Amino acid sequence: MKKLSLLSLLFVFFFLAGCASTKVDLEAEKYFSEGNYSASASVIQKSINKKNPPIDKALDVAILNHYSKNYLQSSKDFNKTDRQMEDAYTKSISKSTGAASLNENISDYTGNVYEYLLINAFNSLNYYNMGEFDEALVEIRKIENKQKEYISKYGELALQDLDVDTETLTESAKTMNVNMREVYRQTPRKPTEDDIYKDSAFAHYLAALMYIKDKSGTPELHVREYEAINRGIKCASLRDDLKIPSGMGRLDFVSLAGKIIRRKEGTVYFPSFAANGTPIFLTSVTIGDITIPAFRLKYVYPYVEADKNGNLVKPSDSISSIKVTLFDGSNARLNLIEWFDEAVQKDVALRARKDFIRSIFRSTTKKAAAVTSAAVAIRATPEKFRSITEIAVTKALDAVDLAETADIRQCRYFPSFAAGGGFTLKPGVYSAKVEYFDTNENLVGTETFENLEVTAGRPTIVESICIK
Repeated sequence: MKKLSLLSLLFVFFFLAGCASTKVDLEAEKYFSEGNYSASASVIQKSINKKNPPIDKALDVAILNHYSKNYLQSSKDFNKTDRQMEDAYTKSISKSTGAASLNENISDYTGNVYEYLLINAFNSLNYYNMGEFDEALVEIRKIENKQKEYISKYGELALQDLDVDTETLTESAKTMNVNMREVYRQTPRKPTEDDIYKDSAFAHYLAALMYIKDKSGTPELHVREYEAINRGIKCASLRDDLKIPSGMGRLDFVSLAGKIIRRKEGTVYFPSFAANGTPIFLTSVTIGDITIPAFRLKYVYPYVEADKNGNLVKPSDSISSIKVTLFDGSNARLNLIEWFDEAVQKDVALRARKDFIRSIFRSTTKKAAAVTSAAVAIRATPEKFRSITEIAVTKALDAVDLAETADIRQCRYFPSFAAGGGFTLKPGVYSAKVEYFDTNENLVGTETFENLEVTAGRPTIVESICIK
């Protein structure tokens, strides 16, 4: 088994110590929380390689520019990132089992399946808002192609078991007297077919509206697909768009709301913590006549906060309902189109088990190599200097844990959900107010629109945004 030198482990420790939350992330987050999306996008943009930016950061910039209504730049960003993701998507659906010894964070981020589909849905709104309707339809057709070509392959590979070098793992565990059966008890549940993100209700909703407006394509098919994703629940709004009465038009609102849930790092220590919270360390690990200072093993995986029933935990002030009021006082509540938080939850459920098993292999083999190297270093140190070497050994062993981090990358600034609904109206010019309420029905955001022109026989699509 390959051994890590004590010197290299110390280098990892001191290097990673300075790689916590960066100033860029904090500054971008500050502007985002203030609703200054343009400034947040600018901060991120200045920090990345413009020719080949990381996909997650590029997506952040693209969606933030969309929120700030910089549609032209957002469109350019999405188009470039879409090409990057197309080149990289095979990596995201079938990672090499040989990579189990490497931390996922070292490899390039290839995007999540929902991001790969939704990127075109958001970009279609960019083009629509710029008045480039033909280009908006192009984005819709791209989604249709992806759904045919990508999802089937993704579904086939997503549930395959991970193949790990059990011989190397067993040897490493034996070096440290670790009972791997106990370690594996902590493994997240095995994902099921229900955890696969197979389609986007939001994409179908937009496609139906766009095709109805253009009087082309197969809007009825997209309505049926949308309703199938939502377990057969009829979409009254889209059904009204399909059958607009003679001499009438439609005013349809599509809202992007809330902050998407973010994945976190789950950590399992072996041995685990004692009842009083004191960490329990491995003891009596010896190599020949050398006793290694007490240590423990760290394993990681991604997770999202959920209650015991699996329901996502959201802040109490998160947006839960949206009301649209027209100038004459008539109003309607928008209905949920797609909950993007659920897409994150599905993606995490699909990855958690494999990522945890990779972490078991990675952390166990690296810690065993570090223990073996530590024994060599201690044995080579004169007795009077051994206490100093043991301190260095402890730091080196800690460095293995510090380097063991879960891959929790994602586009951080996607909305939490999309909602939609509308009105059947006589042709004319209208104004409207969109109000956003939290779980306690407190008003948390308002957006007003004027000069909305409704034409006979077609829907007018209005996008509203409230990312709080």
